[in-house]
Amino acid sequence: MQKLLLWCLCVLFLWASPIEIGLNNDVSLLEHAEIFIEKGAKFEVGEVPSHASFTPYSSNYINQSYTTNEAVWLRFSVKNESSETIKRFLHVNNSMLDSVVLYDSNGDVFKSGVIYRTQYNDIFDYYFPVNLNPLEERSFYLKVLSNSCATYFHLHAESEAVLWKKTLDRQLILTLLFSIMGTLIVYNAFIYLFTKERVYLVYMLYLCVVVYNDLSYTGMLFLLMKLCGISYEGMIAWSYIDAYLGPLYTLCVPLSILVFVRDFMHLERYPKIHRSFKWLVLGCVGFALMYLLGNDDSFEYIIDYMCLILLYIFAIAFYLVYKKEENSVYFLVSWGVNVMGTFLFLLYNKGLYIPHNGEYWYFYELSMVFEGLVFSIILSKRLNHTTALATSLATHQILVRELHHRVKNNLQFIVSLYRLKLRKYLDTEGKTMLGEAEQNIRSIGKIHEILYAHQDITALDANEYFEELIAEIKRGYPHTHIEINIDAKESLLLEQAIYCGLIVNELVTNALKYAFDEKGGTILISLQKEQSKFILKIEDNGRGFDVNAQQNSFGISLVERLVQDELHGKVSFKSSAEGTQCLIAWR
Repeated sequence: MQKLLLWCLCVLFLWASPIEIGLNNDVSLLEHAEIFIEKGAKFEVGEVPSHASFTPYSSNYINQSYTTNEAVWLRFSVKNESSETIKRFLHVNNSMLDSVVLYDSNGDVFKSGVIYRTQYNDIFDYYFPVNLNPLEERSFYLKVLSNSCATYFHLHAESEAVLWKKTLDRQLILTLLFSIMGTLIVYNAFIYLFTKERVYLVYMLYLCVVVYNDLSYTGMLFLLMKLCGISYEGMIAWSYIDAYLGPLYTLCVPLSILVFVRDFMHLERYPKIHRSFKWLVLGCVGFALMYLLGNDDSFEYIIDYMCLILLYIFAIAFYLVYKKEENSVYFLVSWGVNVMGTFLFLLYNKGLYIPHNGEYWYFYELSMVFEGLVFSIILSKRLNHTTALATSLATHQILVRELHHRVKNNLQFIVSLYRLKLRKYLDTEGKTMLGEAEQNIRSIGKIHEILYAHQDITALDANEYFEELIAEIKRGYPHTHIEINIDAKESLLLEQAIYCGLIVNELVTNALKYAFDEKGGTILISLQKEQSKFILKIEDNGRGFDVNAQQNSFGISLVERLVQDELHGKVSFKSSAEGTQCLIAWR
């Protein structure tokens, strides 16, 4: 029993003894310090806890995970046993901590952290310069409080050279990784500008969200703002806003992931999965509102919700592989690396997984780069596929346009052939009927002529088609004083255009032949679309005719058959001494 008490006293003495710095350029302080966790702490400078509150600490790394109003107090002493005056920097290596306050034995208080930072000199982390005279011993209390990120850090007494070396090494690694991500963002932005495919825009936005979130987390955002010429005051002001918006940035990551994965893997083909994504998006909105309304525990819930979404998408990746979807294997591998890197990062923040000496291994950034490279390769394959489809489509359009040209020439050949074979055997009435038949064929040929001259081979501008058709009809009636007006701003499908052309040709020809005397008159052709219904109207101000008497005529019968059998619509005629109107409606 006496030996046990003696051992405890020795241990307590060792913990209470000062940390000898001497000429060492880098000394870890935590394993020689004492610790106290203060519940319900606030962001303010106050009385330091009593010595009895502290207990020895045995690790060179602290991780309190995501906590709210819970401060970490450290008590330690340092001693310069050399014969020279030395300057050391007490270095706390987490740039996202909200509040880092140092109390020294002289009664001085030094404040740093996100909410207290007043300057930025290219060093991400928080540090306090300390001068020690020969054989001088000083005691310190350090209070660390962070509600916007996990509370974890190392504490070292370092020379200025060591402090800068650690900073520059970290900056070099992060600059390399972020440069790769920035290149991928620019690459996908250019592809989107050329292709206008939404998946590239969504992926670019997803990368921007992830990169900005990590720039903020690592402190590289300050270096970027400095390169952009932003003043120190502006950087500090933004750091306050950035700290407050941190949980919302975190929510933007799963939100952008959901939108990207939905478009990338065409999940609209799986209605249940597609519907579940909508609910997950609503969940992100709900957590954002919860945070904005002041729920202090919402940040930890947001992290857990993000983990749930990552695992859910990982399960979907397995399902898509089972369904043998294109690129699903690549998606599974890249997303698996992303999930592994993200979970290692979160476990590190929660203190559940600590690598050797608590060093940060950049697993999140490396997984982010790997995933970005793989997805960009997949999207580049998709671009090649899109280019091949575009080339095939262009070739198809050329062939179809050439086909229209051939059809138009063949129709012209048929008209010429029958004119040569039949004209000398026909009387005057027969030649007139032959001319009308030729005009019907020409109205069909005119469609193919227009389609050959335009890029769009599926639809026809009705106004242009009717104008060319009327010009062709008027060549057969050069001496009439009849004005023909056209008001048709709609587009017609190919088959509809053919039938409308035959109808217009028949009715306009009849009006030119029978509706007017030598004084002439006006014919109006209009085409409108009301909701999903087309309305074609051909009217004139001629002498009119008896609709009932002409009901069995070839012209009216042809128009009725075309409207009812081909357009599946309705036709009505109205005629009086003031003119005639034909109204045709179809869907």
